[in-house]
Amino acid sequence: MTKRMSRVLALAFGALLTVGLVGCGNSSSQSEAEPVKITYWHRMTGSWNKAQQKTIDDFNKSQSKYKVVATSQGSYDALQQKLMAAAKSKTLPVMAQAPTTNIGDYVKNDFLIPWDSQMLHGSNKLSAAQLSDIYPSFLKAGEYKGKYYGLPYSESTQVLFYNETLMKKYNLTMPKTWDDIEKMGPALKKDGLATLAMDQSYDVQLEGMAMQAGHKLITADGKANLNAPTTLAAVDKILSLRKAGYVKTAGTDYYFTVAFSQQKAVFGIGSSSSIGSVQAPKSMKWGTATVPSFANDSVAEPLNGNDNVLFKGASKAQQQGAWAFQKFLLKKQNAAYWAKKSGYVPITKSATQSATYQNYLKANPTFKAAVDASDTAFASTVFAGYGDYRNDLMDTVDSTISKGTSGKDAFDALQKKTEAILKENQN
Repeated sequence: MTKRMSRVLALAFGALLTVGLVGCGNSSSQSEAEPVKITYWHRMTGSWNKAQQKTIDDFNKSQSKYKVVATSQGSYDALQQKLMAAAKSKTLPVMAQAPTTNIGDYVKNDFLIPWDSQMLHGSNKLSAAQLSDIYPSFLKAGEYKGKYYGLPYSESTQVLFYNETLMKKYNLTMPKTWDDIEKMGPALKKDGLATLAMDQSYDVQLEGMAMQAGHKLITADGKANLNAPTTLAAVDKILSLRKAGYVKTAGTDYYFTVAFSQQKAVFGIGSSSSIGSVQAPKSMKWGTATVPSFANDSVAEPLNGNDNVLFKGASKAQQQGAWAFQKFLLKKQNAAYWAKKSGYVPITKSATQSATYQNYLKANPTFKAAVDASDTAFASTVFAGYGDYRNDLMDTVDSTISKGTSGKDAFDALQKKTEAILKENQN
């Protein structure tokens, strides 16, 4: 559900980097009477898988030239492991879902075909209006070295969750800044409440706070800002509020939603994909809003989710079929349907504005803040070696929480490790 890769997935990139150029295992010639088979690997399960399959069935019924055959791998970790195994055996699918942060390593190993030649050129390209209909932040997320290797599909944004019942009880107003969170702390702590609940790792919040302060943790030109003064100020803010008992980070349950649902915290910060995970009692009235600002009254939220990528080895016909399917997903009615059924935000403005989705928002107002964040959301910088960096970042965050390592010491060390990764992967 999130862009955060697990340690297993991040470490797995070490094996990925040893794999050379591979081909899809389904590029054999097909008889003229049969539709071109487009194999599609994904991580959707349960109701997500059911809703996605309906869209796939609709695409297959809409024309006779191509047939998308989807396979669920069950999770991001399992999907990544299956893709690496397929790369080694030269049996990759035609297309798959992937976090955009995988793209740098995929491109380094010459796995991917950019979508540019079909999306921007040719008789079936997107018109200027269709291109501008996609939220710019979502489209930018899959861009790497001037080419679009990933196209948006399942996107979620960061939002502030609030317990309106407790806010009224304690006469609280919506926090606009992290200083507001801190000011609410003492009174709530007296009653055993945290002001804010967060996931076990604060890496996503830190990335947003750094952006609000004026820079990315890793810039597009490959500069690391992991021990920049503003980054360290954000780390210290989180750690000091946690030490004071005003911020509560999740334990083995990992996500903030447990503490928030149990009303142990008035507010929570997390992915909009967590909206469906809030198990609030009937007596608790809650909603979502814009995340608090850390600096400059700026609003910026990291993106989560996944894009669709196209693998080398696919035949020209398969490439065309994959693009036809991707273009089908971008249609207003299909993008609105997927957002409604999955809980992800619509990937196009027209889908958001559609009667289908507007009616959905009226019935499910907690998703409005997530959609509103689409204009100010941003993606992590894509680069080769991102998996190693993410693993180091998670270890660094953990050391400040579980081992009491100072923010400066921890992130100074991370800066050095990351600079080495960036240097090693420079092309």
